[in-house]
Amino acid sequence: MTTPRKKNKKWDSEATKRLAMEAISKIMKENGFSDLEVMEITRRMGKSKGMIGYHYDNVNELLKLYIKDKDYWPILFERFNFADHPGEEAIRTLFTELMQDNLRLFQNTPEMQKIILWQVTQERPLLRSVSDEREAAGAKLLDMATPYFANTGINFKAIIALLLGGSYYIVLHSQTNKSTVCGIDLNWEHDKEEILKAIGQIINWAWENAQEKRAS
Repeated sequence: MTTPRKKNKKWDSEATKRLAMEAISKIMKENGFSDLEVMEITRRMGKSKGMIGYHYDNVNELLKLYIKDKDYWPILFERFNFADHPGEEAIRTLFTELMQDNLRLFQNTPEMQKIILWQVTQERPLLRSVSDEREAAGAKLLDMATPYFANTGINFKAIIALLLGGSYYIVLHSQTNKSTVCGIDLNWEHDKEEILKAIGQIINWAWENAQEKRAS
């Protein structure tokens, strides 16, 4: 039976987490990751510095909760998690939609943009652990495609890496400085549709090329 004291402690933890997530979110929106320090987080929460130590092992545990809350990749991985063994066409469609959805979501999630910038500009075990978890989940999807490119001379993982990195780069340019990349401005709907179409074309070209090589 749960005592009132335990209920209150659980409520306090949940309320503290909510306040902390709100404080971290405001800091990220206003100043980015450079101000994510214990004193600044607790100041915005209206709490003492010792509050984080009372509820969490350290501030990194709290920051990891925030990143996971804002990271849309787990949702994408879950969406494209096949229970059975999909066919070749289903896997090709999966990667086209996955890469296109990533660009759309990244463009529309300012906090995720700052999280990615944080991950590629700072060397921290916390950030590496989050990236490693994302990589492990992505590897399961890539493993489904790998057999279709075996002995074709086409590295599908490299193609997806370039599409992923390119999407991050062009979105960050369009959102941070409202600038273009190779004359493409994602702030214009026409240009965004052209990039989404190009993502599909690149994946299809790679897949069709692999099919031809397997048939020869």
